[in-house]
Amino acid sequence: MNFKDNNKSVFENDQTVVRYAKSNSSIGLWKSEEHILSKYFINKDFKLLDVGCGTGRTTFALVEKGYNDIIGVDISKNMIDTAKYLSENYETKPIFEVADASNLRYEDNTFHYALFSFNGWPGIPNESSRIKSLNEIYRVLKPEGIFIFSTILRNDENYIKPSSDVIQKCTEFNIEKYGDHIFLNEDNLCDFMHLYTYDELIEILHQTNFKIIEIIDRDKNFIESFKVKEFANNTHFIILKK
Repeated sequence: MNFKDNNKSVFENDQTVVRYAKSNSSIGLWKSEEHILSKYFINKDFKLLDVGCGTGRTTFALVEKGYNDIIGVDISKNMIDTAKYLSENYETKPIFEVADASNLRYEDNTFHYALFSFNGWPGIPNESSRIKSLNEIYRVLKPEGIFIFSTILRNDENYIKPSSDVIQKCTEFNIEKYGDHIFLNEDNLCDFMHLYTYDELIEILHQTNFKIIEIIDRDKNFIESFKVKEFANNTHFIILKK
């Protein structure tokens, strides 16, 4: 598989990887994540795919909560190598593999649950691959399987398009459509996220066979810690069923 088109250099950067690794212990699961996952990922013996797992923030937190059949995948080799190293501290070790969410190696109907946390799905830098990843996750889920992901929704009243300076600096990414957001992250490195409106997101989901179960606005429903809010802006959790 060729990961080049969907991988982002920011996630191979050592400084970014270290920051993500520190979040494993300093942040762990957000209150919102903990509530939503416990509500929908009921059986801890079921097979779970943690997509875009990074250095394992959600993966290890789920292991600590008793989930015992988890595979974590990420497109970044540096992230996965770090997660494998950190897994040596755990008696129950999740499997970590480098993988592109839009081209998964797993057979149909393999997993009961799938998670794509921390706005990882809209961070895929082209729309065709974002749609392919939804269809791939649908394919590898068992019937009635649950998929949960998060995404920041765009409000056109206050949306600010990427500046020309950032676009000129961040030549790794192309703007395909309105809502493609190129920005400099906390480490002053180029990053990408597509910001959908609510209606645009629903339209994308209707291009798949998923059933929409629930959409949850994090900050309207949960009081997160200062650390979590500093780590991640408000987001929406999308709960889908195969």
